[in-house]
Amino acid sequence: MPSPRLPISTLSCCKIAGAALLALVVAGCAQQQPAGYYSVQHDTTAADAQQNAQGRDGARAPSQIQLGFGNNQPARPIAAEQAAQQEEPVIKARPLAEARTFLGTVPCLSAEAGCSATRITLTLAPSGEWRSRTVFLDNPDPANNIAQQGCWDVIGTRPLRIILVQKNEASMANLTFLNDNVLRINMINDIQPRLEHRLTRQADVDGIDEITNKTPLQCD
Repeated sequence: MPSPRLPISTLSCCKIAGAALLALVVAGCAQQQPAGYYSVQHDTTAADAQQNAQGRDGARAPSQIQLGFGNNQPARPIAAEQAAQQEEPVIKARPLAEARTFLGTVPCLSAEAGCSATRITLTLAPSGEWRSRTVFLDNPDPANNIAQQGCWDVIGTRPLRIILVQKNEASMANLTFLNDNVLRINMINDIQPRLEHRLTRQADVDGIDEITNKTPLQCD
């Protein structure tokens, strides 16, 4: 004998009841899983890696910033650097908003016998300080080099001209910016060249190591 068929409405009710029962079972299983079971682990960031390397206590050394001519001066904590930045003077010349080094060869400009041509390295800092190294090409032994420092100041704007003054207030040079990367020597050591001589900007800043141990000047 064929089994009796259930009405369609009865079958629909059974399907709905079964689906509801299945949902309750899934919900119960989800509640039994530990916290974070379904959370997705994110990729480790640079900050996480740094924290793992330093330890979970978050201790780290204070940030250090290099100051002075090139990288020759000792580093200072970032707090001290921020305080120094608040006291920095207004930039007096746009091409010297950062330290720059210029290099050039100058022939003998005096009438003295045995006068040697020189190679001049000049570094100018935004603080108004300059440092130079003069090498005598006829006798380039480092022991014969002359290292000097002083303050520079703007004496003209069209074109930009600066004067280099030594610590004893004697004038060392008068220079004109032909462009941001080239200086023309108008006068050096109180001698005006008959021909044009130039100093050209270098890719790297030369801190003039011979003066590293000397106290930086306070140039207005």
